[in-house]
Amino acid sequence: MNPARPPPAVLQTPGFAHYSVAWSPFHNSRIALASAANFGLVGNGRLHMVSLIPGVGGSSAVKLDKQYETQDGIYDVAWSEIHENQLVTGSGDGTLKLWDILLNDFPIRSWHEHSREVFSVDWSNIKKDTFASSSWDGNVKLWTPELPRSVTTLHAHLSCVYQALFSPHQPDILATCSTDGTMKIFDLRSPAYVTGPTTNSFTHPLSNAVLTVPASGTELLSLDWNKYRPFVLATAGVDKMVKVWDCRMIQSANLSAQAIGGVCEIQLPGHEYAVRKVQWSPHRPDILATASYDMTCRIWSSNPSAGGSSLLQVHDPHTEFAAGCSWSLYDEGLIASWCYSRNTRVCQDIIEDDPEDIMSASLHTLYDYIPISHSTPGSIFTYTIKRNGGNSALRQITLQIPDTQASNWSLHASSIWQSSLHIADHIKYLQLDRFSDRKVLRVLELGAGAGLPSIMIARTTPNAVVVASDYPDESLIRALSDNVCRNHASERCWTVPYAWGSDISPLLMPAQQNPEGSALFDMIVAADTLWNPETHVQFINTLCMCLNHTPDARVHIVAGLHTGRYTLQSFMNAVVMHKLQVERVVEREVMDDVQRPWDVTRAEIEDERERRKWVVWMVLRWA
Repeated sequence: MNPARPPPAVLQTPGFAHYSVAWSPFHNSRIALASAANFGLVGNGRLHMVSLIPGVGGSSAVKLDKQYETQDGIYDVAWSEIHENQLVTGSGDGTLKLWDILLNDFPIRSWHEHSREVFSVDWSNIKKDTFASSSWDGNVKLWTPELPRSVTTLHAHLSCVYQALFSPHQPDILATCSTDGTMKIFDLRSPAYVTGPTTNSFTHPLSNAVLTVPASGTELLSLDWNKYRPFVLATAGVDKMVKVWDCRMIQSANLSAQAIGGVCEIQLPGHEYAVRKVQWSPHRPDILATASYDMTCRIWSSNPSAGGSSLLQVHDPHTEFAAGCSWSLYDEGLIASWCYSRNTRVCQDIIEDDPEDIMSASLHTLYDYIPISHSTPGSIFTYTIKRNGGNSALRQITLQIPDTQASNWSLHASSIWQSSLHIADHIKYLQLDRFSDRKVLRVLELGAGAGLPSIMIARTTPNAVVVASDYPDESLIRALSDNVCRNHASERCWTVPYAWGSDISPLLMPAQQNPEGSALFDMIVAADTLWNPETHVQFINTLCMCLNHTPDARVHIVAGLHTGRYTLQSFMNAVVMHKLQVERVVEREVMDDVQRPWDVTRAEIEDERERRKWVVWMVLRWA
């Protein structure tokens, strides 16, 4: 193995084969693992709660936090969408259990309506008080945590239902796949059972699907909704084939019955045995991952470039059937895979030729892909300072990625964002040399995160005095301060906790150590701080309070187009209401030194792939 590249994090659970892994929708490093003894054939089960933590040399490690025992094997697990510490599991004895990870030993609720094994559970991310279960008894049931029994029963198939998933686009649409080789889509708003005063969905289950897709001539083991294209799904099963379906295009339909068929957009052959799991990337509309009984996991493109292959990578670190794979919801390219050999691997954003390093987030080296952010909380990120157009690497900036308290995850401070890298790569566009005749150049960074632009300016500009500020979260500010010290910038760079719109006195305190001139700032820098329109007014008020009232004082703001063109335009419109003006605004290509004029109307024609290629660089001054 190449020692320069960290291996994946591996968790071993002796005696228990892994059936499912679920990433928390609230915590980017918290994982739940469903397992069963004796390969799930007989015996008890175990729910493992694990955390992804920093390891040696920039790698990650997996720490087992606690575990819960059950009388039968656990086949699937899903996190609650409304309670960060709760999750539901499905077991081989037909039961579902609701757990609270702050409590020990026992579930807080249990349900037993299925007559056979519960093989999948899915919590709706739209109707957040609802989850679904599917069973070998052919039924799908919908539940809410507070009620003692299911709220709806779908007699979905005449044989085993391997998976039932809510649409990520429509709250009342549900898809299922089965031993009978069909994928079905149900519309929960359209009752298809007998109604009357003595009937209900519990005694007369819903049975008619609005669409049935004969996806395979044999068992269909897995399906998944595309997160960006409504009614586009992928299926996989015993026929070793991965198929992508557009269910808006019906091949044939009988008006007196349910619709039959859909258009198969692409077939992806390659696995040697049954495909046990298929899952679309939550970050890309054309990327999906699969796991197979051939012991491999694979990454595919559903939209390969001309002449290119749909198969992007094959990874084979497992020594038993690969039972599944699951993309991280927060970190692009971070993926977990698991197998019946009792190993779960969480693989990082690296490319490694050795099969031990199985999944990669550096997908832009394989196809036209630009990541929005880099690294994960607690990991180490190294940036090389370059000069003369990036010819020679002179020095490095080493950053530990900050994390925040759970209540502040919405700040999205736990990454190195592409915009901050763009500022560091193109620091010449700040035009710091315009202030070279000034003894002290005062610079403020708002929303500094890990502090890359601040440290870069302090390290490369001899007369700069820099204040790196971010929200007053203890964990965030501590990591930011440590980064400043680690990179020998503390003599000219101070870290200050600051909430936008509040009293700016803490930001001005470093001026007491360099009292020459005004305590206000000659330059303000911000990277990816405009994504939340609700904070625009506080942010602009802070700019107005902090910017020096001189003709050469400037604000430089860089934002990725994931912020949204209309959001950026709204900010620029608001700026002029506060006696500031937009001196210039350009769109700059991330990978090449190319720029073009800002144009809000491109929002109607560009896709997500194109948006990733550009950042917007705007310069503000006093009107």
